[in-house]
Amino acid sequence: MNFLRPRLAKLLGTSTIAALGVFLLFRFAVYRHMYIAPNEPHGISDVIELLLGLGLMCVLGTSLVAALALAVRGPRENRVAAGWLVGVCLLVAALVDPLHSLAAKWAP
Repeated sequence: MNFLRPRLAKLLGTSTIAALGVFLLFRFAVYRHMYIAPNEPHGISDVIELLLGLGLMCVLGTSLVAALALAVRGPRENRVAAGWLVGVCLLVAALVDPLHSLAAKWAP
C-alpha cells in the first residue's frame, strides 16, 4: 500500500507542472486574441487568466499539504517523495512570475 504514496507525489508534481503549462500557454497563445469591449479595462481573458491562476494555486496548495502528510507518515520512500514534491512546488512557485512576464512579452 505504501508504494501508492510516491505515485501520488508524482501525480501531484506532474499536475502542478501541467497547470503551470496551461496557465502560460493561455497567456502566450490565447490572451491577446480575445475580445475586450471598448472602454472596458478588463475582458473575459482576464477572468479566465484569474481562474487559471487560482487553479494553479489550488494545485500548489494541495501538493504542499500532501507533501506534509507524506513527510509525517510512513517509510523513507514517503519522505523522499515528499521532498521531491516540495521541490517541484517551490520551483513552480518561483518560476510563475518570470515565465508569465516572458509569455506576455513574447506573445504573437
